[in-house]
Amino acid sequence: MGFIKIEITYPVMEKRRLQRKKILKIMRWPLLIAAYTCPIVNIVTKGKAWSVVVLMSLYMVWTLVFSTDLVEYNRISQFIKLITNSCVLLVLIDAFLVSGWAMEVVPIVCFSGVAISGILFFTDFDRQKQNMMPMLQLIVLEIIGAIIGIFWWRIESNWAMVVMGVLAFAMLIACIAVLSGEFIRELKRRFHVK
Repeated sequence: MGFIKIEITYPVMEKRRLQRKKILKIMRWPLLIAAYTCPIVNIVTKGKAWSVVVLMSLYMVWTLVFSTDLVEYNRISQFIKLITNSCVLLVLIDAFLVSGWAMEVVPIVCFSGVAISGILFFTDFDRQKQNMMPMLQLIVLEIIGAIIGIFWWRIESNWAMVVMGVLAFAMLIACIAVLSGEFIRELKRRFHVK
């Protein structure tokens, strides 16, 4: 009786992945140096907290350009990640540098983001319906944000909050209508606990 020799082979790493690893190693150091240096310079100069904005910007560059998601790496989730990080950055700029405009600008960025993500979702529906959770999370956050913005902060011109809420609600209804039974099935699959 002869023994079967089993050869264990690992896939050869692509040249592109090797180059990406080298780029990550090279880019990590300037970003880390900037991340440590900016708060120190900001504390020494005793000005406005501009280093918070710089740190958020560095985080955005790192997560969106260099160290992207491994699991949910698709065009909808990456776009929603860009919109979310941009809104956080805008709020930080408003809070730490120049205040008074974020309540107008952030809702405009949000409703534009949900409109574009809806276009991305519905133009490639068969492939993107499995990627509906990031868009659904953005829609729910926008509806909650619009309700809070309209009833809590009573600013003079809250048209952006109204448009954000209406568009997010319309997108939710469109997703439910188009997906019908698959919408509930997808929700159950995402939140199923054994």
